[in-house]
Amino acid sequence: MANLPSNACAYPFKAAMLANGTPATPCCKFHDRYLSEDDNKYVFKDIRETMLKNEWHKGCWKCKADEDSGHASMRTEADEFFNDFTDSIQLEYLEITVGNLCNLACVGCGPEYSHTWDKDARAIKLVTNEVLEHFSKNREYDLDSLSMDQLSHLKNMKVTGGEPFMHKQFLRFIKRLVDSGIAPNIDIEIFTNCTYWPAKMNLDYLLEFNNLRVTNSIDAVGGLNDILRHPSKFPDIETVLKKWAELGTKYDKVEVFVACTVGALNAPVLIDLMKWARFDIGVQIMLQTIHEPDWLSIAHQTDTYKNNLRTMVEEQYKDCHWKLKKAYTLLISLCKTNNAEDNSEIYLDQMNTLFDLRNNNAEEYIQGYKKLLNERY
Repeated sequence: MANLPSNACAYPFKAAMLANGTPATPCCKFHDRYLSEDDNKYVFKDIRETMLKNEWHKGCWKCKADEDSGHASMRTEADEFFNDFTDSIQLEYLEITVGNLCNLACVGCGPEYSHTWDKDARAIKLVTNEVLEHFSKNREYDLDSLSMDQLSHLKNMKVTGGEPFMHKQFLRFIKRLVDSGIAPNIDIEIFTNCTYWPAKMNLDYLLEFNNLRVTNSIDAVGGLNDILRHPSKFPDIETVLKKWAELGTKYDKVEVFVACTVGALNAPVLIDLMKWARFDIGVQIMLQTIHEPDWLSIAHQTDTYKNNLRTMVEEQYKDCHWKLKKAYTLLISLCKTNNAEDNSEIYLDQMNTLFDLRNNNAEEYIQGYKKLLNERY
C-alpha cells in the first residue's frame, strides 16, 4: 500500500460523512456542492484521483485556508484517527450529522444544522424557502437503515447534529452498535451543546464503547455565550458540563472537552473561557476558527481590528499559564493582517439585525467590537 502524497488526505480513502438531506461526503469540512457525478456514482473517486496527483481538491478549501493561516487543519490532524495514510479503501472512520433537531440557534450555525434557526432564517432571508422546506422534510438521518455489516471495520465515530441527544434514531443506533458487539471496538466522540444530560440507560450504552469523548460546544462565559448560542442559559450549561467532568474523573475511558468557535465577538474575552474551562471545571478545550458568516470571521475584519486585537491579546496573555498558551498562539495567528476590505458597517448592520430580532442585549459586545475597529484604540 502506497503512502499518500503530501497534499492528500486519508478521509476520502478511509472515511465517510453522513448527513440528513445531503449526499455523503468524505468529511464535515467538504461541502456536497463540490461533489462531482463520479463522486455520487463511485463514492469519492474524483476526490481520490485528484489527491493522488498531489493536487488540492477545490472542495478542500477550508483545510487549505486553515493551513495557509499557519495552524492545523482537519487534514493535518487526521493521524488522530488513521494509523497509516494509504490508498486502500476501507471504512474506519464515520462522521454522522444525525439531523437538524436542535434547541439552540447559534450565530455561526444555520437552518441546515438547527431547526430552531428556521424562523430567523426566513426573517433575514438567510436561505431560500426551498432550502428550509428541504430540511424540514429531512430532520433526521435514517440511521435505522444502516447495516451493522457496513460498520464491521469501524474504529472511530464522530457524532454531530443538530443536538444528538434530541434524535431518537441516534439513541437507537447507539443501542444497535452495543447489541451487535461492535461498540467495544469503537472510539466515539459526541459533539453536544451541553444542554442535555442523557438518561441512565443511554449513558450505560455509551460506556460500552472503547473510549467515549464528549465535546461540549461553548463559546464564552456568561451572557455572551447565551447570545452567541441563543437561547442557551449559561448556569444550566455549567451544571451539565460539571456532570460530564465528574464522569470523566470516574472513568478512564471518558474524555471531556469544551469546543469553542473563535470569532470576532468572543476573541477579546477568550481568556475568560479558557480559565473557566481549564481551572474552574478542569476540562480540556478545543479551539476552532470560523470562516462564515463573514461578520463573525476574524479573517474578514479590517487590519485595524486585527492590530488592536493583537495588542489586547499580548497584554492579556502576558506571563500566562502554559494551559492558556494555545489560545494565545491561535489568536496571534488570526491577527495577521491581510488587507481585508472594510465591511464593518455592513457587519454591524447584520449583527444588530439578528440580535434585535432575538431581543438579545448585545450592546456591550458590539461596543467592544467597535472599539477594536477604531484607529485610536
